[in-house]
Amino acid sequence: MAGTEFIENSPETKPFWDATAAGLFVLPWCRQCQRTHWYPRGVCPYCLSTALDWRESPGEGEIHSFSVNRMRKEPYVLAYVALSEGPIMLGNVVDGDPATLSIGRKVKVVFKPTSGGPPIPFFAVR
Repeated sequence: MAGTEFIENSPETKPFWDATAAGLFVLPWCRQCQRTHWYPRGVCPYCLSTALDWRESPGEGEIHSFSVNRMRKEPYVLAYVALSEGPIMLGNVVDGDPATLSIGRKVKVVFKPTSGGPPIPFFAVR
């Protein structure tokens, strides 16, 4: 996948991609304000602390907003997902009928393989 090499080599995102390679979904967590955030970065967006850890997440959430692109043969769904820990993450919804999607629909992270890189997290309808 284009750009995967750069992502893997970023110090801020390397723990995330290492975890996906092991089949785990992890999120950055601040030891100072005790909040989870997304996207990976070296500084907490809430309190500006650099005391960050990575915590395993079940990858569960619900659709906050979504769009169905029907320009291709198969519909392509892009959604903002409100994770159970609080952050909102942008990702693709897969393995579900786009006609049945709605705001509030429960989803869970699933990993899809890439060619030569770590698996990429997507969201599947629960």
